[in-house]
Amino acid sequence: MTFRVAVATDSSSCLPVELAQSWRVAVAPLQVSIDDETFVEGDELSPQRVVEALLAGSKVGTSQPSPQALLDVAEWAKADGAQSLVFVSLSAKISGTAETMEAVAERAPLPVTVVDSGTVSLAAGLAALSASAVAAAGGAYDDVVAEAQRAARSSMCLFTPETLEYLRRGGRVGPAVAAVGRALGVKPELGLIKGEVASIARHRSSVKAHAAMLDRIASHAATMRHPVIGIMTLPGDEGLVAQARQVLSTRGDWPVVEAGLSAALAAHAGPGTLALAIVDVHADVVASLSS
Repeated sequence: MTFRVAVATDSSSCLPVELAQSWRVAVAPLQVSIDDETFVEGDELSPQRVVEALLAGSKVGTSQPSPQALLDVAEWAKADGAQSLVFVSLSAKISGTAETMEAVAERAPLPVTVVDSGTVSLAAGLAALSASAVAAAGGAYDDVVAEAQRAARSSMCLFTPETLEYLRRGGRVGPAVAAVGRALGVKPELGLIKGEVASIARHRSSVKAHAAMLDRIASHAATMRHPVIGIMTLPGDEGLVAQARQVLSTRGDWPVVEAGLSAALAAHAGPGTLALAIVDVHADVVASLSS
């Protein structure tokens, strides 16, 4: 079946490959540099390699997908039979991806609308899936755009890093938030607020921070019609996923997507990070995850 409207996102969406493929969502890879050598996220660079580089003290940075990578997505959409493309990007306040895609759209082989999700990780990735569900049902271009926007607005993205050092180095947190992380015995609970990383609460331990995040996500899920929860960690932190699932199972029976944090997000979050996302998605996405 051909989708008249194609949907794409960037690799910071953390979408598992099989999930992106099943909903025909294309993914443009971000770039990660290690000691001034640049790699394309995915086959060239894994989150594990980034974690190893961080622990070794290497200089690690990130940048948006190359213009060619974004143009490749538009050309894929055209070749796949689509008449238009909706690109769901991570927040424009923390990356130039949306701006670059806007520029690329001028020479794309089909109309492109860029939706700034205002968030990151599976909060953006699940919004892209929700938009694709509308496309799969034969929705018009404007309907697919509207669904991406609606789902993104419904989302919540929270995370607790073991340290704020990597976020500070990458300029993803301001001095005030960084100061919280340096306070003795304080673990910050962070989230995306109006497109930027902000401090949500302060806790005395990682255990308490994780519990507070899970409680916040579960409470938010109870207000949604079709919630899907995302749990994301890095290699070596898989035990955090089992703990999170166990806690969530005591609060409700919601679909859960487990994913690794992308290599680009790993560069800023660092090992020991637990990230959570929740999105009120299209009913067809919930049905596919529950089958």
